[in-house]
Amino acid sequence: MGRLHFQRSAISLLAGIAIFYCLAVLWYVPTQPCIPLNCLLTNSSGEDLPGLEIQDVHLLKGLKSIKGTTPEVGDRIIAAAGQPIRSFADWTRVHRMLRTWKIDSAAVIALGKDPTEESAKSNISVFEYTDKSRVVLVWFLREGVDHPLLACLPLVGQPVFEVSMTLLWYVLQLCVLVVGGVAYWNRPFDQPLQTFFALSALTLMAFVGGSHWWLISASPPLILVFAIAGCLLPAALLHFFLTYPYPIPLFTQEHRWSRWLLYVLPAFAAAGLSLMIVFATLMTRDFGQGPFAQTLSRITGEGARLVFPPLRQSIYLVFAMEVGYFLASLLAIRRSYRVSRNPFERNQVTSLMGAALVATLLIAWTIYLAVSNHVYFALGGARLPMFGASLAFMLAYAIGIARYKLLLIDQVISRGVWYYCASAGLTLIFAALVAVGAVNTAHQDLYFFGQTVPLILVLMIAVLVVIWIRDSVQRKLDRRFFSEKYQLDKALNRMNRVVSNLLEPEAVADSLLNSCRDVLHVEQAALYLRKSQRLEFRMFTAVGSGNLPLQITLESSVLDVLTENLVLQRVPHSTSPTQSLLRQLQADVVHGLEMQNNLGGLLVLGAKRNNLQFSAEDLAFVDAMARISGVALHCATVQQDVARLNQDLQLKMNKIEDQERQLSVLHGELATLSKLPAIAPPEVELRREAIKGHGPAMTQVLETVRKVAGSNSSVLIRGESGTGKELLARALHENSPRRDAPLISVHCAALSATLLESELFGHVKGAFTDAHQDKEGRFQMAHGGTLFLDEIGDISQEVQVKLLRVLQERKFEPVGSTRTVSVDVRIVAATHRNLEELIAAGQFREDLFYRLNVISVTLPALRERPEDLYELAIHFLRRASAEIGKNVLQIDDDALMVLQSYDWPGNIRELQNVIERAVVLTEGNSIRVQDLSIAGTELRTLKSATASDGKRSSGVPARLNQIALRRKTLISEGGELQMLRDALDACQGNKAEAARLLGMPRSTFFSKLKKHGMG
Repeated sequence: MGRLHFQRSAISLLAGIAIFYCLAVLWYVPTQPCIPLNCLLTNSSGEDLPGLEIQDVHLLKGLKSIKGTTPEVGDRIIAAAGQPIRSFADWTRVHRMLRTWKIDSAAVIALGKDPTEESAKSNISVFEYTDKSRVVLVWFLREGVDHPLLACLPLVGQPVFEVSMTLLWYVLQLCVLVVGGVAYWNRPFDQPLQTFFALSALTLMAFVGGSHWWLISASPPLILVFAIAGCLLPAALLHFFLTYPYPIPLFTQEHRWSRWLLYVLPAFAAAGLSLMIVFATLMTRDFGQGPFAQTLSRITGEGARLVFPPLRQSIYLVFAMEVGYFLASLLAIRRSYRVSRNPFERNQVTSLMGAALVATLLIAWTIYLAVSNHVYFALGGARLPMFGASLAFMLAYAIGIARYKLLLIDQVISRGVWYYCASAGLTLIFAALVAVGAVNTAHQDLYFFGQTVPLILVLMIAVLVVIWIRDSVQRKLDRRFFSEKYQLDKALNRMNRVVSNLLEPEAVADSLLNSCRDVLHVEQAALYLRKSQRLEFRMFTAVGSGNLPLQITLESSVLDVLTENLVLQRVPHSTSPTQSLLRQLQADVVHGLEMQNNLGGLLVLGAKRNNLQFSAEDLAFVDAMARISGVALHCATVQQDVARLNQDLQLKMNKIEDQERQLSVLHGELATLSKLPAIAPPEVELRREAIKGHGPAMTQVLETVRKVAGSNSSVLIRGESGTGKELLARALHENSPRRDAPLISVHCAALSATLLESELFGHVKGAFTDAHQDKEGRFQMAHGGTLFLDEIGDISQEVQVKLLRVLQERKFEPVGSTRTVSVDVRIVAATHRNLEELIAAGQFREDLFYRLNVISVTLPALRERPEDLYELAIHFLRRASAEIGKNVLQIDDDALMVLQSYDWPGNIRELQNVIERAVVLTEGNSIRVQDLSIAGTELRTLKSATASDGKRSSGVPARLNQIALRRKTLISEGGELQMLRDALDACQGNKAEAARLLGMPRSTFFSKLKKHGMG
């Protein structure tokens, strides 16, 4: 197990190195500035002449910025970019320097200027024009000329076609690598699959590196990886065909040494090439300036020059070795064909043999090029033949995987993985097209009549067309890979509508069978339902042509198999009881339907059209439909039962209602006959001395106060102006555990933002102009108690921010201070404004609102609590009389009607002012209409009084009117006792009716009865 884990990790690491190596090469090659001259490892003449011979000048074609003498094939470069050129190693070192060459201001020249003239003055060898293009000075020798020649050559990039072809091959081979990697990760014990994965990684590195070897030679790490991968690739190819589809005896687990022996020669070749490359790189490094450094550079450069002839011979030997390995691979493919055990394996190997034949022809052409035209071969002439050879094997792998299940990859890679791979490949191709177009545009001088706008429009249209093509192909991919998905979705939607509507069982069965017939293309389908717990199943419904039995009886063994597996599939030439049942029903598949954890039905499906077999996706679809249908049939059956039971239940409910009415009547009679007083539930006394009114609206508000007074949660009191919000805040405080601590009130609207901040949080001496001494803020003053913030909706945004922090952390800093003060304060806020509208308008912070609005209490306006108006008026009458010193005891009926008919926009505060003014103006012991100062109410009052007198019911006893009027006057203790007795007499002892007559809550009425000893 440990060895397998190590092998899997090592090969996975190899694949990762291959992927990132190719990305590094594909980044390095397009970004490498090149002198448009190509050279080889050694000179073709073989003579020991100075300089490096020019082998190819095709990159000079079309260049207009060449100054000086144009180099030709056969010339020998002796210096470039100010560096001596003695060997190919010096040539690569110059390109390595050009990649990071820094241009100073002296090297920047105007367009059209001859750099050779500037070089003669400043000894500069690399120049940059004002358009950012660069040129380099190259000195070379020409046969027949006795002095060095000078050329100023522009630095160029690689042709787009060559880079694009490498990129395309990389994407295609990467797909093969990913597929092999996924398969190998799931089956690490599979030796052929392991070799295939390693072969794919080596192929990736060898081709990408070999396509641009003369460019990446400037980077020692990139050229070293290419050399190693190129040496090991033929051995890996031979290894694969010696183990696929079955390893030869020498390559079994008992003979591991044979596999290592296969790689000995390529490993030595890779090591030798690597050592020579490293030696040449070290010998041509930059030793600095000065006479000694230059002498050392000349000596090491000559030493590096001596390395390249044997290096060239070694490369030819390695090439010959690789040809031998390839021929051995052809023989191994023939062996693989002979040992194939079945048609599938034989077809796989046949496709590989075809690819090998094509590759043989292309490799033969490559060998011919190497012999006849080694310069063209070395400088990329073998790229297209090797691309074709690799593509042939790649297509063979693709055919084997897609059609013949190469390496059993289909067992570990699902249909969904293939879909995502194809979709990812399509996305990569689209991205590559866009990227190539953008790069090509950036490197070309493209414009229309000096304008870039038309070019942008053309590119936009091109991108839109490419996107449309990609989307079209993507839709076809979806249809190709997930055709069953669309059909399944259609069928499931149909079943969902049936289940949602809870139709009859017949509708559910028909929908199930039609869905199976439409999606699976079966000739016939039937549904059998079980009769209780017996072995008989009766046909419920059927579709299609066929002669199916109306009832079937299962053997117990068949029932056990169906109960356990739920599905039976037909197998040819089998005589088991389950197969006998399938033949009896002329079915290919029988699936059980579970109902309440029991086998309740059978779904019978006949043969598919063209006698196709049921795939795994088909069986998954049947299983899903059977499960849904089982639930739907059960629900439909239950609905019928529930409908029948509902009728019976309705009849019983009617009887129960009659019995409840009878019990209610009996309970009332028992309560009347009983002389024991009802025991009222104990109530918690609420301190509400300053709050008057016992109507339903106010009672509900005070009940809320009683519930929340004991908590520390913030309370937001909302209501119109004058409704008594500050009194309610005081009631909250006095009924809370903080009643012994102070209640501090702040009217936020009365202070500016600066003063409000100082008032709330305090300030230190010198915080602002008038801050002559430290002042404690209201938060500190309210420590341990309650802070009431009136009109909270009028505070500024700055104060809101600081207030939010105090509410969150209970900490703040006084104005002008850095000292943090912690407080324990309960916040009660009040406002008459609509805070939600302020939040929408951006005038109030939403987070502060939620902090304040933990508990919300809304005070009703006075017009919404008319039952409390009389009590409030009497309270203000009594207080004003005491303050002024008058003996005003009551309010006349007409004046009272005026008060009751008024809308009171100023609420309780307006009522208080009206009563106080009336007390001052009245000359008797009662308030009359003429004493009231309410504009526009006199006429309405007279009309109301007349209508009230005219509509008074004659059936109401006069005594009740007297009691009601008596309560509207200020009464003494004796008068209150008489009022209670009169109310009880009028209601024949019914205390609830008496309390309702007097317009007071039951609890208050009972309290007054106890007070006077009448309880």
